Amino acid sequence: MRKHEMNINSEVQFDLLPIMKNDREYGFRDYSFVITGFAVATWCFLIGGTLALFVDFKLAIIASISGNMIAIILLSMSTSLPSAKYGIDGFTSSISYLGHNGTKSYLVLNAVVTVGWTIVLCTLVSRSVIQILNYITGKDFSSNLYVVVFGLIVALFCWFVTLRGPHLIKIMSTIVVPVFLVVIVILIFLISRSVGWGEIAQMSALEPFDDPWLNFLIAFELSLGAGFSWWPNIGGLARICKTSRAAFWPNILGLVFAATVGTALGAAAALLIGDSDPASWMIPICGGALGILSLILVSIANISANSIMIYTTSLGLKQVRALFRQRWFIVTAVYMVPTLIGLFWSNLIYDHFYFILGLACLIYCPISMMAVVDFFLLRNQKWDMRQFYNKTPESKFYFWKGFNPVAVFVFITATPVYYFFLDPITLECTPAFRYATATGAVAVYCAIIYYILSKAVCFRMSKGGYEQ
Repeated sequence: MRKHEMNINSEVQFDLLPIMKNDREYGFRDYSFVITGFAVATWCFLIGGTLALFVDFKLAIIASISGNMIAIILLSMSTSLPSAKYGIDGFTSSISYLGHNGTKSYLVLNAVVTVGWTIVLCTLVSRSVIQILNYITGKDFSSNLYVVVFGLIVALFCWFVTLRGPHLIKIMSTIVVPVFLVVIVILIFLISRSVGWGEIAQMSALEPFDDPWLNFLIAFELSLGAGFSWWPNIGGLARICKTSRAAFWPNILGLVFAATVGTALGAAAALLIGDSDPASWMIPICGGALGILSLILVSIANISANSIMIYTTSLGLKQVRALFRQRWFIVTAVYMVPTLIGLFWSNLIYDHFYFILGLACLIYCPISMMAVVDFFLLRNQKWDMRQFYNKTPESKFYFWKGFNPVAVFVFITATPVYYFFLDPITLECTPAFRYATATGAVAVYCAIIYYILSKAVCFRMSKGGYEQ
């Protein structure tokens, strides 16, 4: 059995070809552990701290659950269900609505976001290591040099895990997630005993606007953006899930509810001590031994999350002809080289992680909505699988010179639609934002316009392999 699993890892999981159901690695339980470990990485604490700027503790929880629930359901429909049904990753499936060359262009935008997140998580693990060393030795390792050096070591370890594949990620998650959930329960108990959740619930937001409704909408908008930002990862994982049920429901458990627990802790920490970075507050709140254990578990969750991002994005990079037949080490190196270089500016990138979240809002919502409309409404959940791997102009998914102009138009025009409601970088909003959030407006716009133009252009001109 072990030899069979190793063959699967080497021949199937690192390739773009569809994975047959009897060769898939993750059942419901396995994927639940993996996606929960992914969800409780440090970014949920950071997002919780961001929500605390605008809303109080109770509204932060409501905004997180509602925003993530809507985004994750749409996201799972756009990539998890199709990927689980046909055994292909999200980037391969995007060929059906972007075209072969359109997917390659989209890979560039996606790589910017995922490399940025990888650097942020490596930096957070680095800071956790520094906090542990500071506590144990009584010395100060907080200089930028140590942040960079430890960050590079963490990135190389994440690379090693990625080279071993989803099987090692599953083992790590199966061990870490149950222990970490126990630690979270202990954290909740300690905060309740020392301060009291009633007192936290009465605390005001840190830097809110004057309008309470506007504050909640921004918190809801940020939660939507956080939910949609999982797009590049869950398709690559869903292809190795044994059933559609195993690929869908763990997303709700992990990316909505488990992530909301982490978000709530981040919001509570921000309201209490003004810092949502667990590297800064876990030892002071938990004490030495439990604080160190908590930081170690959070760090392992971050390493697992990074490995998932490297794995899924590297799978997408195999769409590039020069990388299609390259060894897995070479493909992942294309992702890791800019990551390792970027870590020399790790503090700068970390301090501007909000830009990454804003860019994620802009690029993943349009893609998700076009995918849902294309797969469920225009293709009736049916694909001609040969067209994904036929890179010639004869492929039905070649559209026009490898691009679907309808998808290109919808994707480009979604940006000004978003900015009509909200600037994702400065969070400056227009009066219209009060009635329709920016991501919500973009979702509706992309779904309607993509459907209408696809019928008017692609169907009429017999492009894209749609059944008339």
